[in-house]
Amino acid sequence: MARQTINIGAVADDGTGDSIRVSGVKINENFAEVYTQQQLVNLTHFEFDNNTIKGLLSNADIEMSGNGTGHVDISDLTIDSEINLSDNEIKTNTSNTNLKFAPNGTGSVEIAKADINGGAIDGTVIGGATPVAGTVTTLTANTQAVMDGVTIKDNTVSTNASNSTLELNGSGTGNITLNGVQFPNSEDAVGPNQVFQTNGSGVISTITTPMLFLNTAIDDGTATLTGNSVAQAIDSFSASTFRGAKYTIQISDATANRFTLIEANVTHNGSSAFISTHGGADNGTGDGSTVYDSLALSADINSGNVRLLGTVNNTNSQVIKFIRRPIKV
Repeated sequence: MARQTINIGAVADDGTGDSIRVSGVKINENFAEVYTQQQLVNLTHFEFDNNTIKGLLSNADIEMSGNGTGHVDISDLTIDSEINLSDNEIKTNTSNTNLKFAPNGTGSVEIAKADINGGAIDGTVIGGATPVAGTVTTLTANTQAVMDGVTIKDNTVSTNASNSTLELNGSGTGNITLNGVQFPNSEDAVGPNQVFQTNGSGVISTITTPMLFLNTAIDDGTATLTGNSVAQAIDSFSASTFRGAKYTIQISDATANRFTLIEANVTHNGSSAFISTHGGADNGTGDGSTVYDSLALSADINSGNVRLLGTVNNTNSQVIKFIRRPIKV
């Protein structure tokens, strides 16, 4: 029924308006119309029907906002019949369904503080009594990586602190293996005057050898002396460390096809050096009791070192190879 308007006439009491009875009928019918529509309120762009609120503008959103600093308070909210927000809890209504948080595009889901009591992240169980092995991704550093005082760059591992030692330690009785070679640990070491030996299978151990000495040493070397020259150094040793040395010397003059093996003893008194040769054997003329006359051996002290010298008396170069065993002061 359309709304009925009471005719009140042009001016008061001109007799053109509705009678009192007719006016009362219109009022009653208008109220009856309102009461029949009491569950439906139409406010131009909204329709309220029982517990349903519907917007009437095509494709428009329904927006609710508080006034000023006020809020829209909803004690229990269900979204799309699936997501329920009540108090401080967000949950799904469908049994055994997952609750998913997804950002837009390249955005992320941010949680300031999380307390996760179960489930899994990337397949790793959370909250289990026994931890499981994690998956480690290879760390790639294009320039260098610094880890608590150790720098790794290219194929070099070094310490950052000045004069500090780079240490590699196995746990407990474990060993260090480098390129398949196993080095001994502290429990493998026996004592001083030991050397490393391998077992042929990449395992290094320490052993005592008779070739290690306390008061002497043994070494060898080589030198080439030019012909027609002044005395040239063949070898030297510290005068403050060693009192003297015994030499076994091989002299080769390939040009003249002359070869000699001879022994020489060298000692010193701190300011001068002394030499004695003996036991010479060569393929030249003479009895072999001394070095043949193309090379003369001598000794001196220079800059704190005792030197074994040789002077070539012909134009041929002499190749000297020797074994030296010095004795400490």
